[in-house]
Amino acid sequence: MPELKVEEAKKELEGIVGKEKDSAQRAKESLLSEEERESLEAQKQEEKKKAEEERVKAETQAKKDAEILTKKDEELSDDDKKRKSELLEIKRKEENSKLSGEEKIKKIQEASQKRIDELVNQLKQSEDKTSKETQLLRLELDSLRKEKVDLEAKISKPKEDIESIVLKEEKEKWSKYLQEDSSKPREERREMTKDELDDWILEDQAEAIAWINRRELRRERERLKNLNSKRSELFNKDLFGKQLQSYNRVLVKHPELDTKKRRNELTAQGKTEGEIEEILIKENPKYALTLKIADEHPDWKTREDAPELVIQELEKTLAKDNQSADEKDKQIEDLRKQINDLNAKIDSIVNPPDVGINSTVPRNKPKEGGFSDSEKDIIRIMRDQKVTQASIDAAIKRYRERHTKNA
Repeated sequence: MPELKVEEAKKELEGIVGKEKDSAQRAKESLLSEEERESLEAQKQEEKKKAEEERVKAETQAKKDAEILTKKDEELSDDDKKRKSELLEIKRKEENSKLSGEEKIKKIQEASQKRIDELVNQLKQSEDKTSKETQLLRLELDSLRKEKVDLEAKISKPKEDIESIVLKEEKEKWSKYLQEDSSKPREERREMTKDELDDWILEDQAEAIAWINRRELRRERERLKNLNSKRSELFNKDLFGKQLQSYNRVLVKHPELDTKKRRNELTAQGKTEGEIEEILIKENPKYALTLKIADEHPDWKTREDAPELVIQELEKTLAKDNQSADEKDKQIEDLRKQINDLNAKIDSIVNPPDVGINSTVPRNKPKEGGFSDSEKDIIRIMRDQKVTQASIDAAIKRYRERHTKNA
């Protein structure tokens, strides 16, 4: 029962405070002019409207996100696929954040083993053991087995608490300061022995306590700096390890992106890092494109699957380029056909079937300063085909030359 009374008292107190706030607000508003009250009311309505818009927007997005997650990738647009990837990553991180260290490791092990078993079964069922598909399966299997060995080695290695490491390093630093500052005046020292500090307190308590406060503040700043540095180092190391695993999966599908051998060759030739990078970009267009895509998406640098995200974008770009090349070839072919049709029409006008000395075909001579009927036909046809004036002039000239020869 005591808990219930406390809870009731708390609610009652909150009600009183709320009423006091409302009363104070009303009293404040009563002092405002009519114009100020109208302005305040308009502001409240605007804030209420914005809050409602935000709520509707959030609900709409939540419904759309739920729909995206239920659909297959082939049913989604590129933007929706990207959103689905983001949502799955958020969901994965939320689920992982609820897991203990041991549960996370177990989950990774189970997923790796499941995929290894699938690959082994696929290899057993493969009829052509030398096919490219089989080779890719073997590469992926080797990569997964290596990841599993690395993970098990990491688990078996005892992990020292970061806080303990930092505390140990800070104590070593204090001992170093103690030796380095032993000859300095007490006010300038970073550390001193307990006996020296006790003597100082007896002599001048105020100065000694002020020094102690400065020392504790410095110690805490240095400890936090060291701790943050250690955490950042651990995060980057862990991120690099996961990105390396993602990169190995990429190489299974795109082995031409493995530049290690070529880098070693260029290094042996005495090339600098800058020269090596320049040569690789020139020699390997696909590698150059991956660098460009990575630069266009700096936010991917902290993603565990960054290499695979880059490759997804690369494959989309290559698919679009192939489609554009096909469309360009079709445009060229259509243009050639138009030119051939145009030449055939002009030729039929320039060289009619009934030609020769006894020809009955009337020859329309151009009027001085004008065009014959045949020339007008040529001009009309070429203009219909959107041909340039220079080409039209050349065709008329060619027609007249042929007409003169046949005359």
